Parts: sequence; structure tokens; C-alpha cells
Amino acid sequence: MVVGVLIPLYSFVIPRIEEDKYQEILVQSMEEENYYGVLEIEKIHFKREIFPIDYKNNQVNKNVFLHSNSVLPGDETSHIILAAHSGNGRNAFFKDLYLLEIHDEICFYYQGKKWIYEIVDIEYQKKTGVLYLKEDYANMITLITCTKGDDKTQTIYYGSLKTWENL
Repeated sequence: MVVGVLIPLYSFVIPRIEEDKYQEILVQSMEEENYYGVLEIEKIHFKREIFPIDYKNNQVNKNVFLHSNSVLPGDETSHIILAAHSGNGRNAFFKDLYLLEIHDEICFYYQGKKWIYEIVDIEYQKKTGVLYLKEDYANMITLITCTKGDDKTQTIYYGSLKTWENL
């Protein structure tokens, strides 16, 4: 006689959403305030929601972190500052940033617009507990993460606003 436990195996399929439908869903979600915006980096197949600064999920251990010194697009000048872990853990949201190069694009969806930034500089700084960020452009985005293969430095990707589109 064989005694065992039957464990059902479930197959979860995430439906693929057509790009034009995705834009519609994105705008609706932001209007319903499920989240603040979306960070997208097509080159590395990255798309992640960004929560408001004072929201419980705006933590580097839970999501991409929107820094409190950020000035979001729409004003005369803006500087979006985002940080996330890299590496291999489940919260290593920026694990593939090391693949980015000068001239690659970063998109930020916010207030019914798609803000398109171009990487203009990549900088490395020692981990000292303090970062010195450039503010060389009127409208920019800064992505911060640990340097791949080096636990003593952080990599900072600076992007300058190239254009924007209405959604």
C-alpha cells in the first residue's frame, strides 16, 4: 500500500496586455491613485510602479524608493531621485541597471504624461552614507543603486529630459 499526499499543481498565466490597452490601464490606475507613477526602462525590460513619498510601500526594501528631495515633472524644473537594490535578492529591483549606457532612455509615467529621459552621465561614488548628486540639467532623473561586483561603491545614472508625450 502506498500512502501519500496529493498536492495540486496550479499553473498561473499572466495575460499579455496589448501596448495600447496597457496605456489605458496605466492611466486609469494612476487616476484611481493605486500608485503615483511608473518607471520604465525598455532596454532592460523593466517596468515598476512608484508610490508617493509618504506611502508605506515607498521603501527601498519593498519597491523602487522615491526620495523625499525629488521634484516631480510639471514644474519649471524637476529632479526625480529614485533608488533601489541591485544584486540577486527578491527586492533587487535595479539588478540590471549595469546594462545601461549613455544615450539609453528612461521613461517616467506621471500625471497623464510619458516623460522621456536620456542617460547623459554614469558616475560611481564610494559608499560613505552621503551622496553628492549632480543637478546639471533643468529637468532630470537620477537612478541610484549598488555597483555590480563592488560592494564599496554606488552607481548613479543621470538622465536629462528629452521630450514628453500625453497619454
